Amino acid sequence: MKRFIGLALVMILALSFVGCKRQSVADTGKTTVYTTIYPLYFMAKQIGGDRVDVTNIIPAGISVHEWEPGTRDMARLYEADLIIYIGLDLDSWILKTQNGDSNAIYCKASENIEPIKEGNTVNPHVWLSPKNALIVAYNIKEALISMDQSDDSAYFEANYNVLKQRLEELDRQYSEALSNAPRKSFVVYHKAFSYIARDYGLEEITVIGLDDEQEPSPAQISRVIDYCKANGIKYIFAEPLVTPKPMQTLANEAGAQVLTLNPLDGLTEEEEKSGDDYISIMRENLENLQKALE
Repeated sequence: MKRFIGLALVMILALSFVGCKRQSVADTGKTTVYTTIYPLYFMAKQIGGDRVDVTNIIPAGISVHEWEPGTRDMARLYEADLIIYIGLDLDSWILKTQNGDSNAIYCKASENIEPIKEGNTVNPHVWLSPKNALIVAYNIKEALISMDQSDDSAYFEANYNVLKQRLEELDRQYSEALSNAPRKSFVVYHKAFSYIARDYGLEEITVIGLDDEQEPSPAQISRVIDYCKANGIKYIFAEPLVTPKPMQTLANEAGAQVLTLNPLDGLTEEEEKSGDDYISIMRENLENLQKALE
């Protein structure tokens, strides 16, 4: 809830920054697209190609769970023709711009994905399952086609089909590797990987719940240590944008090693510089999952 404190004031100030009218698709020849998390940015770039200008609103190296929009961030969104967001209570602050001077179309990329419910909330990490990524890509493609004013739908369709083939191959790799894994449970910090578990027949064991900013209690850590010892767990997973200290402590006590499983809500600066992308990191995730499930 703390990310919403003062958001009304941010919106009022953001409107004061808007000033001039934003350029339209017709003015620039390209669709101006803003996304809220990296996987949406990646897919919009792949499908939109040179017909779109895509910006991810959250900077590299920052988790979506930690980031709060500032005045200038919100003001930038008024330049958009298309805003792509996940929804599912992850980035719904983006909808606040609908109440201002924005003419953007809003694409909820998780549309038609069956969400996993966690008590009174839903798990938003749908992009970590290749099966869901296929749905997200389709939704983005349809949104871009709806925005296009130069009848380039065939261009978006062609780019989408290339991405679709890559995601289908990724899904096949996950299905084959994980269906044959000797183990079926894996240990992670927070519930970011529930859709992988659901879609590929695994069990996700977590220290904390959905909020990766939550401080784990001694009882939570002790529970997972006991589970690791009882089940002979050799590897547990930390996340790049979350402090590894709790998982390293847990690993030391359980006699396990720490691997990385990337929730991909944002890339680190190092990952950006090295040329990593959604597909390559999802493959790295699969390699580490296979190792942990041996």
